[in-house]
Amino acid sequence: MVRNARKNVCSKFFHVMIQGINKEYIFQNENEIKTYLKYLKEKTAKRNLQIIAYCIMNNHAHFLIHTDDILEITKLMSQVNTKYAIFYNRTHDRRGYVFKNRYKSEQIVSYSHLISCINYIHNNPVKAGMCAEKGAYKYSSYNEYKKDCHVLDMTAIQKIFRKYNIFVSDIFNGKYESDNFIEEDVGVEDKEKLKKQIIKDFCNKNNITKISEIASNKKYLKDLATILYIKHSFTQKEIGEILGVGRLKIHRILNYRDVPKSSSFGLIPKQNSCQK
Repeated sequence: MVRNARKNVCSKFFHVMIQGINKEYIFQNENEIKTYLKYLKEKTAKRNLQIIAYCIMNNHAHFLIHTDDILEITKLMSQVNTKYAIFYNRTHDRRGYVFKNRYKSEQIVSYSHLISCINYIHNNPVKAGMCAEKGAYKYSSYNEYKKDCHVLDMTAIQKIFRKYNIFVSDIFNGKYESDNFIEEDVGVEDKEKLKKQIIKDFCNKNNITKISEIASNKKYLKDLATILYIKHSFTQKEIGEILGVGRLKIHRILNYRDVPKSSSFGLIPKQNSCQK
């Protein structure tokens, strides 16, 4: 059965997850992992998308994908998983499904969400106790950012990163890293939780004990308003409500010459630009 295209898609970055049927090991050895990655690289080259990060575990895998068209992800995962399922069944002399249902995915909604996602993907084998550090695991993209590439197209990725002002250094300095980034059945990150986390991080960084201190301090107000507007695409009205100040004041702050007037990251376009 063909599924309808997902509605309300406002991002070009997606965290994609696949899992073995009944949580079975579907990547049992190095050859099987390398075979899946080979199929992934072959099919990616023929589609209008880029793999930004990946990690292949024994019974599941994670991918961060950039694309202008979410249907490209559907086509990619269908082609790769179908080809791998045929290979896997033939290798193990078995029949039936290899993957649990359809792949799962969620939109990446902000800069911090993106960096957290990449760190989460690379940290999977460490969290599972398979290695002591991310660089020790052979079947993720972590080392492809530092060494020779096998699956990723770093030239294309760097072009995408420049477009959105994404800094590779943020990936390796642990910025925004979280052990609880996503669970298997959790959907798009709630914006209210995102707001609270941004404010918490800002207060901790600046040794602020009460949020009311921000509204009364011009530097704090400007810095946090800029973070919310530029990196996380909150509207000026939302920022005013969050910080307890008037929208006009936020508008003036964000139109100072040293503050860009619109988000250069662009993960959450204006509401009327989303697909309805």
